[in-house]
Amino acid sequence: MNQFISCVVTGVLIVLSSMAATASQGPLPLPQRGYKVYSRIQFVELTTQHPVRDKALGDTLEVSFKSQLDQFYRLHNPSVRHLQFVERVPQESCDILISGTYTLRAFGHRGMHATVTVENLATGETQSFEAAGDAFEITETLAQDVFHEFQKTRFPTQARIYGKNLTLLYQGAIYRPTAAKMSELYKQSLIACELRGGRVSTEKELVAVATLGEYGGGVSVGHNGVSSDYWSVESARVYVAPWSQSTSATNLNPTERLNFICVR
Repeated sequence: MNQFISCVVTGVLIVLSSMAATASQGPLPLPQRGYKVYSRIQFVELTTQHPVRDKALGDTLEVSFKSQLDQFYRLHNPSVRHLQFVERVPQESCDILISGTYTLRAFGHRGMHATVTVENLATGETQSFEAAGDAFEITETLAQDVFHEFQKTRFPTQARIYGKNLTLLYQGAIYRPTAAKMSELYKQSLIACELRGGRVSTEKELVAVATLGEYGGGVSVGHNGVSSDYWSVESARVYVAPWSQSTSATNLNPTERLNFICVR
């Protein structure tokens, strides 16, 4: 996928370009201009005990899911919309078909359980997502999961940062085994990047890539819902978000995980 994004942040020009169509971390390769999605989503009740009621609820789930998905697109406003519903177009002329199933009272007082399946009509490849709760909770969760899967950065990707070309090879995390020190996690992140033919990013590179965000060809830093977010950077240092500072890996206590980006 060829996509060009320009972003000036504190005087730094960042240009994202030439995202590979065969990128990993996504089951369905993305075409250059995203997918045309068939406009109708049929939610089928698996027990079909009440055909009239079930059709009405299925229609409600369809409308709510599409509305929630649109809200995520408006919220994050990605430069390229990878999923675009098209009206008055036959199914066979589309790239993607989304279908759903649901079961009432599948989890006690949770209301219902539902799944959404995204199918590539050309290849037959599918990916499924599931959620439990009331109708609004379900459609919100499913829409968020689908949005994230199709709009997140897919590695490897190319970026131009500080006037230089940079390949973002991989984003990963080292999870803490029992009594592991931060310095040990740091060494593992270095090895992980070396095995992929790259290195961990510098602190400046990490900050620049973070300005793009995970839906703009970069990564999300400092937004994982915990008090701190740790990232390996060069020179045996660990970048700590949201405080926007780095410190020696030997000066930090163990954490649940240490994130890293492999670059080249």
